Amino acid sequence: MRVGIDVGGTTVKVGFIDNYKIIDKLVVETKKETLFDDVLNEIKKYSLEKKYDIEGLGFGLPGHVIGTYIDKMPNVGIENLDIKPIISSYFNNVKIGTTNDANAAALGELLSDNDNKNKSCYMITLGTGVGGGLVIDGKVRDGAHANCGEIGHMFIDDLHNYKCTCGLSGCLETVASATGIVRLANEYYDQFKTSLKRESFVSKDVFDLAKENDELGLFVLDKVASYLGKAISIIELAVDVDIIYIGGGVSNAGDILINKIKQYYNKYAHFAIKNLNIKKAKLGNDAGMLGAAYLF
Repeated sequence: MRVGIDVGGTTVKVGFIDNYKIIDKLVVETKKETLFDDVLNEIKKYSLEKKYDIEGLGFGLPGHVIGTYIDKMPNVGIENLDIKPIISSYFNNVKIGTTNDANAAALGELLSDNDNKNKSCYMITLGTGVGGGLVIDGKVRDGAHANCGEIGHMFIDDLHNYKCTCGLSGCLETVASATGIVRLANEYYDQFKTSLKRESFVSKDVFDLAKENDELGLFVLDKVASYLGKAISIIELAVDVDIIYIGGGVSNAGDILINKIKQYYNKYAHFAIKNLNIKKAKLGNDAGMLGAAYLF
């Protein structure tokens, strides 16, 4: 039995996986001081109760991780921690795999795509921030600095040059994340007719109104899609993958967003890579668990 662990700030999702299927799930509430002890203790108790024979544990971690060493997980508040000794205290001689959570989600999406398990993909996650993960020949690529996929910090916007939480300006994350969408809507609020109530809306409201031909909603949708289409055209020149998955909460806007991204992608893409397979991710919260389970 493979175990895939998707680590979040206050809850950790655990999937028990066999033959690329999640057959059982566990959600563990944690606090940062005892996060890994809490999770591993619950997994051990649950697997004994269910008589699961654990082959290995894979972790999708929201931060910068090198092997079993966590450099920084800023949103969780954990840094400079080697988790291998903690794992060994609960499970002896099991395989261990780790990667960034977006990488794990990318692998999970590919593995669930039956015709494409051994192909290559790039996944972009659009949530509070923008993340990404690269899978080549069915394997996650972390990169030389364990930073592969962090496209949220690609310089893409020299018009607004909004300050990013990473310390840089003009990052993709500042104009294509949920917070970036709200930022753009506020920036252009007075220039378009809109049903939005200023300062009291979220990104979903912007795209919901775009579906109703709201002028501001359509403008922001177009702007966000243009940034993403351009970013994907650059990514594809570098890695030339088979599939791009768009995931995260913002992707729930659906076809109105995906189709607009495709339009801009084809505008900016080199002739040899036009008409790329760009599609909405389908696994939601299960992607990270499934992908993490196949890191070892």
